[in-house]
This record gives sequence, structure tokens and C-alpha cells, in this order.
Amino acid sequence: MRSQKYRPNYTVEDYRQWKGDWELIDGVPSAMTPSPSPIHQLFAKSLVVQIDNAIVANKGKCNNCEVVYELDWVVDNYTVLRPDIAIICDFDINNAITVKPSLVVEIISPSTALKDRHTKFEIYQEQQVPYYIIVDPKLETFSIFAIENGKYEEQDGLQEFQLNNCSIQVDIIKAFERVR
Repeated sequence: MRSQKYRPNYTVEDYRQWKGDWELIDGVPSAMTPSPSPIHQLFAKSLVVQIDNAIVANKGKCNNCEVVYELDWVVDNYTVLRPDIAIICDFDINNAITVKPSLVVEIISPSTALKDRHTKFEIYQEQQVPYYIIVDPKLETFSIFAIENGKYEEQDGLQEFQLNNCSIQVDIIKAFERVR
């Protein structure tokens, strides 16, 4: 395709020089605007607190696992994503995420729904992120996907997630109470 031949192709080094909020997907920049809505932020805060409490309760078993909010994940030299929420095990807290997350949550909005449901879904699946949760806080709906035989399969009612050497319980429905 001729348009791809002339399309700019940026790297992580280019990305690090940019001002503002961006993601880089296969060398193509994607602006992170507008900022998340109050419903998005309140839901995310509620879910992050719940996940953090579950990790802390299992600290002896959850080897170096942390929940992070909007932290860059350097997937490769041409892709940097910023998941809304991620659980990372065994990573250096002084840098961007450079290891595969154990779980990723994307909170959709009208401006991100297509990218979250398709582009990011495909990338997380290709990278074999064990769990991917897509949440719509306005409609109070969510879908949980787990890797099975190399592909995401939607899970019914799954709310317990296996991390490195532990499992945590996450009640997504409870997080909706914060935005009602």
C-alpha cells in the first residue's frame, strides 16, 4: 500500500522526546486526549484501591506484585501503551513497565472504545497478557478475558486472578458503587 510506504514510523526513543500524553502503536503516535472523565477516574481509583488491598493482604505470596495506574508499558521498540490499570510482578518500580503485565484493565470511553476493544485487545493477546478486563463504567458492564491456548477467551463471572505465586479476588461490581 502506497500510504504505508510514506507513513512516519517512530520508535520508543522518539516517543520519549514528545510533550503531552501519547501512546505509540506499531510506530504510529496516538494522542491520549481528552483526559479521562470523572466517572472514569473514580472507577479507576476504586478498582486500584481494591486490587492494592488484595495484593497487600497476600504480600507474603504475591512476589513483588504491584498495581499501577496509567504507567507506560514499553512493549517493543515501536509500541508503548499506557493501560489504565495494570498488575505488574517482578519489575523495577523506578522505570516504565518493561515486563509483561499479569493483568490489564482498560476503562473505555467514547474516544477509546474502538482502540481498547480491538487494537489493544490484539496487542495484549499477542503479548500473552494473562488477563484483560474491559470496563464501561457508564453502562456498568465489563468483560474479562483470559489466555487459553494462546487466545483470549471471555470468562463468565471470573473474579479471582492467578498472579505469580498467588491469587487475588477482585470485585469489579463493587467498584461500580463508587460511580453511582
